Amino acid sequence: MAEETQRDFLITLARKEDEPRQGTLFDFLFGIAVWLTCTFSTWATYVGFSVDFPKPIAAVIALAIGLFLVGLNFELRKRRRAAESLWGPLAMLAVVVVFSFIGNTNAIYSYSIRRDIVGQTQEEAWRVFDSETSKILAAIEEVPEVASLQDRQTRLAVARQNLRTQIVDSRNPGFGELAQDHYAEIMRLLGIQLTPLRAPDPTAPVEQLAAYAGRLDALIEEQAQTQFDSDPAAPLIEFESNIQKVRAFYEGKMRQKEYSADTTDLMTRDLDGYAVQARELLPADVQLATINNSADEIGSFQYTWRNFGNWINPTAIVLAVLLSVLLDLLVPLVTILVYRPDTWH
Repeated sequence: MAEETQRDFLITLARKEDEPRQGTLFDFLFGIAVWLTCTFSTWATYVGFSVDFPKPIAAVIALAIGLFLVGLNFELRKRRRAAESLWGPLAMLAVVVVFSFIGNTNAIYSYSIRRDIVGQTQEEAWRVFDSETSKILAAIEEVPEVASLQDRQTRLAVARQNLRTQIVDSRNPGFGELAQDHYAEIMRLLGIQLTPLRAPDPTAPVEQLAAYAGRLDALIEEQAQTQFDSDPAAPLIEFESNIQKVRAFYEGKMRQKEYSADTTDLMTRDLDGYAVQARELLPADVQLATINNSADEIGSFQYTWRNFGNWINPTAIVLAVLLSVLLDLLVPLVTILVYRPDTWH
């Protein structure tokens, strides 16, 4: 009893700075900082690991890391006040921070670039797709057989229109001499002989003449399809038409700024397929570049670290590293710098 009284008396006489520093405002703020940073770090670690690991496993890993961080922060403060060695907690903290840093940087970097990396990657993909498909189209146009077939198709379209117009012409209606001249031109362009359908009387109503012109044109179109499909240049014409349609589709996406990683991947596959077709169909080899669609593959560790290695979006990389370091090491650093050993005991 006497010893306790003596101790209380000594504490009362102790200098203010030598009194035990428990329950101060700084301790309260310290506790809030520990729980806030560790909670955020736990969540970021979970997000960073959840892409490559099953979500339950990622949650267990993140929770374990978060609890270790909380405990180590309070242990550091305790040992700092007791003037004990900090090497044990610091060594354990270094191990925990390594795993936390991996998850945090992955999550923060992925979040930072998600807003704009998909659009940037698609824009670059479109520039490559546009330039390389233009090379293919130019090479197709240089093939003599393609030019010849396209010329025949154009002239046939004009002849068919002239024939339809002539049949219903009020000045010389029906399948008369002028209409037969157009029909002969069509057969010459097709390279075959066609037996015309029985024509109505020239005095027939214009509706009946128009119906006849439609049936005759359908017959011509059917035969033209057969003839043109068997032309040696037909695969190149079809190839060209397909490229133009797909280019128009992607161009519309770009104008509307409809950015999607799926669209970029599809664009990549289409261009790769065109490269194969070009080698098979074109007489001359066309050197084509490829699309790098890997930059928008975000969330997984392998893509994040590859983007780090390729220095894709340096601002996001620096931000991710700094925030990850600050989340886990700022509070321990403050603990070491601010807290002093208690000298009252």
